Amino acid sequence: MLTSGGWALAQDAAVSVRTGPAEVAPHWTRNPDFPTSVPEGAPYHIVERGDTLWDLANRYLGNPYLWPQIWDTNKYIADAHWIYPGDPIVLPRVAVLAEGAGELPPVGGPEGVGREEDLFGPGGAGEGGASEAATALRPITEEMSLQCAMYVVSQRENEDLYLLGSELGADKVALATRDIVYLSRGSNSGVKAGDLYSLHHSAYDVRHPANGRKLGTKVETTGWVKVILVQEDSATAVVEHACSDVHAGDYLRPYERVNVPMVVLRKAADRLTPPSGKLDQYVIDIQDDATIAGAGQLVTLDAGSDDGVSPGSIFAVYRIVYPSVPTPRNVIGEATVVAVRDRTATAKITYSSEEIMVGDRVELR
Repeated sequence: MLTSGGWALAQDAAVSVRTGPAEVAPHWTRNPDFPTSVPEGAPYHIVERGDTLWDLANRYLGNPYLWPQIWDTNKYIADAHWIYPGDPIVLPRVAVLAEGAGELPPVGGPEGVGREEDLFGPGGAGEGGASEAATALRPITEEMSLQCAMYVVSQRENEDLYLLGSELGADKVALATRDIVYLSRGSNSGVKAGDLYSLHHSAYDVRHPANGRKLGTKVETTGWVKVILVQEDSATAVVEHACSDVHAGDYLRPYERVNVPMVVLRKAADRLTPPSGKLDQYVIDIQDDATIAGAGQLVTLDAGSDDGVSPGSIFAVYRIVYPSVPTPRNVIGEATVVAVRDRTATAKITYSSEEIMVGDRVELR
C-alpha cells in the first residue's frame, strides 16, 4: 500500500507513481477539457499508447474492476472507452463503496440485513474468517445480468439501425439465441462483418412517483448480435445471446461490454441508522416491469452521474409509513449502484427485509 498526500493506492511495490504538481503538455485528444495541470500531492499517470482505464485500475489500484473510480475522478473523459496519449489521469483513493466499507455486520442484526451470506453466499467468506471477509473484494452481480439490464434515458437513443426480421420471415415472431436476422442498414452506413451490436427496445415513459413528471424512457436490452454478412443497404447477423424475446423493430447500438463493480462486506443500514444527510431520491422503476422487488433484483433510481453517483455507490432504501405525522423512517433494504447514466442509475438490491416498490425512498450512504 502506497500513500502520498493522503491518497491511498493499492498496488505492487514495483509500480512507481508520479505525484503533482505537474504541468500537462499540449496534445491531440478527443477530450479537449483535460486539465492543464495536476494539483500538488495528487498521484497521476500520463496516458501512453495502448493504455485503458481497465489496465490502469489493475496497475495502480490492484483491481481492474475499480476502473469506474478512475473515470469518476477524471470527469473530463467523455467516454470511458477512449483515452488518448498525453491525457492526464489523476488516480483516486481506493473507495470501494462508501464510508464504513469493510465493517462487519452487527451480531444479532435484523434478519437478512448485512449478513455475510448476503454477499458471499451460504457458507460465508470461507477460510480466513472475519478479517478476510472485511477486506475481500467481491463482484456485486454477475456480468450477464448486468449486460442484459434495463436502463432509463432522458433523451431517446438513435434507432435508425434496427432489426428487420429473421430469415424465417413472419413465421417466427419471437427470436432467440442463434437465430439469423436481417438488419435495416449495411455497408453504406458503416456496418461491417464481425461488428457486435446490442439489441434494445423502448418500453414506456418513466414518470416520477411523487410528482408525475416524465423522467425519461425505459429501455430494455433484449440481447446482442454479430454481423456475418454485409450488403450495401442491409446486413445479416446471428443472435449471439437473447436476454429475452427478440423482436423485429428492436434497435441496435454498438456493443459495449460492462464492467461489474466490486464490493466488500460491510455493515448494513437498519432502522437505528441515522440519516446521512446526503442525496435523497426515489426508486422509479423495477426490472421486468415487476410491481415489487427483493434482494437480487435490479431497480432504477432517479440519481445519476450529475448528482455525483458512481458504480459502487450505496443507497439505503426506506419508507415513511405515516408521512402525515410523520413517523420515523423504516429502512427496508439497501441497493448498490451497478451502472450510471447522467440522471438515473441502475442498482442491485443487496438485501431487503420486505418488498421494495416504486416510490420508496433511497438515501446515499
